[in-house]
Amino acid sequence: MKRFASLTALLAIAACGGAEAPYQTREITDEERAEARAYLEDQTPLPEGWSFDIIPYAEDGFLRVGLATPENPRATVMFVPGYTSSPELASDFLSRWYELGFEVASLDLPGQGGSMRRSDDYQKTYTGDFSFYGGAVDQATEHLANVRQSDGPLIVAGDSFGGHAVLRAASDGGAEEADGLFPLVPAVEPNLAGPKWLVKFLVGDQIRSGHATRYLSGGGQWNPDAHKEYEWENCGNRPERNLKNTALQTLNPELRVGGATNEWGLGMVVSGEKMLRSRKLRDYSKPVALLTAGKDTIVRNGPAEKLCTGTMATCQVVRLEEATHCLYLEDQPTQDKVHDALLALLKRIDPEA
Repeated sequence: MKRFASLTALLAIAACGGAEAPYQTREITDEERAEARAYLEDQTPLPEGWSFDIIPYAEDGFLRVGLATPENPRATVMFVPGYTSSPELASDFLSRWYELGFEVASLDLPGQGGSMRRSDDYQKTYTGDFSFYGGAVDQATEHLANVRQSDGPLIVAGDSFGGHAVLRAASDGGAEEADGLFPLVPAVEPNLAGPKWLVKFLVGDQIRSGHATRYLSGGGQWNPDAHKEYEWENCGNRPERNLKNTALQTLNPELRVGGATNEWGLGMVVSGEKMLRSRKLRDYSKPVALLTAGKDTIVRNGPAEKLCTGTMATCQVVRLEEATHCLYLEDQPTQDKVHDALLALLKRIDPEA
């Protein structure tokens, strides 16, 4: 998630990059692995009975979908993690929803977690065509509708990049099996470090010059030294959780995600603009609760809230004034507000659930 924060500056200076610099990496030491194991022992595990399945997507592609079902589930919620994230990182949220009686599922978007990756550099973002990410949400929602055990409503939730993908699925007419949407701090528009028109031109110029898949300036493969200090001013108020993603990627190289590419950065901005003009979102009839964070410096609240209240007639904004962008790194009272918002959305969908 910290790498997403750097996107706000990187997009504005993308045109300054020359040839992609070789990225300096090193071997993880046995001591670091031991520290990571010890750190993760104190973190909340995925819900009891959690298992992953692999489903086909696109031509020769695949998606990793997770699922855990409590006794007598009241509803199902599928969670789409944000950029560089995974259900393993979001296990606090997923476990709490399980305790609240939800059948809990997850989707790894292409280029992340255990889903399909690039063949040239598996840590790079998969594509700049955000309809591909919305399509992944659509595919996973359809799969889940067929295999879930709950008879209650099906809610599709997503965090940041995942929230964008959830809204893009609805914008493209997908995720029809969902009974409601729960986007958390959705990255409708990143907090750019310059005028949007200029950022789009500069990054677009890099793409037109044949550098679509190049890391944005300053980006590269996952860096084991990047997050050693508790300097997460943009993300969360709980330092005991801040190194969880680093520990996960230290022990599980297959989970690693590097910096954003030019095509992905521009694709997010263009996709957000498309959603704000979407006729299908204007006609969307199912309940939506969209959460924004008052102290968010990574994405702009304005476009997301405009999409909700100005475009989607059934969407309600829940603004957590005290929160930063990374909600599942926040303190427990703030996390509890997220869970309360999910329960309120469930009641809007089905008062008897």
